[in-house]
Amino acid sequence: MAIGALIGLPQVNDFVARSAQQQSDLSELQGQVDLLSQQHQKLQTGITFYRNELEKQSMRLDSQDSVIQSGFGRMEDGFLRMETGLGNLDGLRNTVEEQAVTVASIQPDVVRETLRREVLRPVFQVSGEDAVGSAVLVYHGKDEKGPYYLALSCFHVLRDIIDYYEVDAPNEVLFDNIFDQLGEKPITLQGRMIAENIPADLALLRIDTEMDLGPIATIAALPKEAMVDAFTPVYTVGCPLGTNAQATRGEVTRNDWVVDGQDYWMVSSPAYFGNSGGGVFLEEGHELIGIFSKIYTHGSFRPQVVTHMGLAVPLSTIYAWVRSIGYDRILPQAEAVSPRIEEASSAPQAD
Repeated sequence: MAIGALIGLPQVNDFVARSAQQQSDLSELQGQVDLLSQQHQKLQTGITFYRNELEKQSMRLDSQDSVIQSGFGRMEDGFLRMETGLGNLDGLRNTVEEQAVTVASIQPDVVRETLRREVLRPVFQVSGEDAVGSAVLVYHGKDEKGPYYLALSCFHVLRDIIDYYEVDAPNEVLFDNIFDQLGEKPITLQGRMIAENIPADLALLRIDTEMDLGPIATIAALPKEAMVDAFTPVYTVGCPLGTNAQATRGEVTRNDWVVDGQDYWMVSSPAYFGNSGGGVFLEEGHELIGIFSKIYTHGSFRPQVVTHMGLAVPLSTIYAWVRSIGYDRILPQAEAVSPRIEEASSAPQAD
């Protein structure tokens, strides 16, 4: 029995050794398992973090997509409105083109009517036994004597009509003023000269009446004189040979003409005897810039009128005289402009 036990002892020692080795291996494996567990935990934490970040990014993308979709929606609305606007623009363009055709068809009539009202109608005829001429309505007012009109004309016209140097009170002499555009028949009203400038050949007359004599001329602002030069288009309006008021078209050919020390403008618009006292109007704006005064003639035995060489009293002369006699109310407010001067080479004749 003792021999048998001794024989089995090495086997037990061998078993113990193997058990210790297995225990060591188990400890090592447990360490590896613990390390893997830690790594797994870290990996799980990372996965959770990245999942949260992905969710956040997904939410941002969803939000941006919503904004983009909204923007596309607004863009589509914008395109739709743009298409609608373009459609409306096409319609408006067609309307404008139609109106342009209409305006083009009526424009000549509008222009002619405007010229009649602003250039032709303010001019009327002054008449006496031995002389006729023209005058231009420039003011409509009312005072203690009642409503009245003021008109500019030439002194030499009224001188001949009222026998200026033969009467004791020339400013009280009444004479006829004929208006032919107020109705079917001409209307004659009495007037009198209330002021005169003999050297400048200007006169101011007054007509007392309750009648509406129509539009008055618009006197140009004085600075406009600086813009009047050779080739400035004008209308000359008067009553040649005692006819109804009529207008002729031409240009200022000289703005520096002097006769007997007085400044004049020469105009090429045809005129004749009877135009004196009528108006010279700017083609652009239809403003009164001068009073027609004289016309040149040629020859001594049978003088021939040179119809395109008329002389008009310029704007600055009218301003200076009207202000000097206290009738500023017929003028617009403006600053003075000095005209240029050059000596005349021949003498014109008063018409």
